[in-house]
Amino acid sequence: MKLHPLLIFLLLTTLAGFFSGLILPQLLPLRPAPPLHLVFALGIMPLIMGAMTYFVPVLTRTRTAEPLALAPALLALGAGLLLSYSLFFSFSLYPFAALIGLVAALWLSLWMQRRRRQTLGRPHPGLLWYQLALLALILGLLAILAGQLLPEYWSAFRRLHLHLNLLGFVGLTALGTLRVLLPTTGGYADPGAGTWLMRQWPWLAVGTLLVAAGSVGSPAVALLGLLLWLPPLRRLLHSLLVTHRQAVWHLHGATISLAAAVLGLLILLLSGALHALSPPAGAATTQAFIPLFLLPLVTGAATHLLPLWITGAADREREQALRARLGRYSALRAALFLSGGLLILAGQSWGLFPVLLGLLHFFLSALIALFTKS
Repeated sequence: MKLHPLLIFLLLTTLAGFFSGLILPQLLPLRPAPPLHLVFALGIMPLIMGAMTYFVPVLTRTRTAEPLALAPALLALGAGLLLSYSLFFSFSLYPFAALIGLVAALWLSLWMQRRRRQTLGRPHPGLLWYQLALLALILGLLAILAGQLLPEYWSAFRRLHLHLNLLGFVGLTALGTLRVLLPTTGGYADPGAGTWLMRQWPWLAVGTLLVAAGSVGSPAVALLGLLLWLPPLRRLLHSLLVTHRQAVWHLHGATISLAAAVLGLLILLLSGALHALSPPAGAATTQAFIPLFLLPLVTGAATHLLPLWITGAADREREQALRARLGRYSALRAALFLSGGLLILAGQSWGLFPVLLGLLHFFLSALIALFTKS
């Protein structure tokens, strides 16, 4: 069993989760939770754990991850499958899925800590971001288990779970990765990346906790938490829009999609601030999280990484050719995601169509890349 085929499998599972989570609500009368969990629990959580496994050896300057190190990601996939079955057919299995996910997160955290101790010198600051993201996931899963034990507080624990997972687990992982991956995909030097990672994590960690706590019953606290996210994000956007704009904003390539994800996150934070003042807008903000942030993030990262996973770095020329194919017209794809997300935020359900069009374009490109021999 090799590492790269498993990572490709997790990526394809995530794309399938995107499709099912976006399309099923249009075909069946479903509550919001089942389709959203198809995206997050079945797709994003295992993929993020797999990506962490792939990147941690780089951040710690240790040996390449052994295939067994992907066991937590595959266990998380099992949790997502069980959760999906539970939400659609038997809600009583919900706590068992959360428990399996918790075991997966703790397992990966322990593996990550072992790699940290093996580092020669100091590990890259991005490792701390991954550890904080996993801690947010663990707290979010504990919250949902606590809600099962204390059903009278289920609504409050569910909101904690939602915000710790989206802003904490997904958000911290994504920004910690983007700050390193953007210069790589754009081919530019960014000497300030390490400093940014070391200085900004306390603001984002505290902001995440305040948003999660405030979601339970204090919009003012949640708003304060969102405001703490804005200065670090502003500095990152300044780097993309001003300092490195010539390397970032192109019609083709992975960098434009990754930059679009940062822009989409800013839009979501501003929408979340309005949500803190006007709670009914929250459902639309959660749904828009997929096209505004997750889709440009995943497609951008996969544009760079999938060719490497396919070739195993053994054929540099083919790797570059596949990367060019996946990144073709990525700016237009990102525009479809962002425009669709904005429409969903505005309550226009037809915004789903440009989102699906962009997702289908990437999915077909990925399939062609997988089955192209040269």
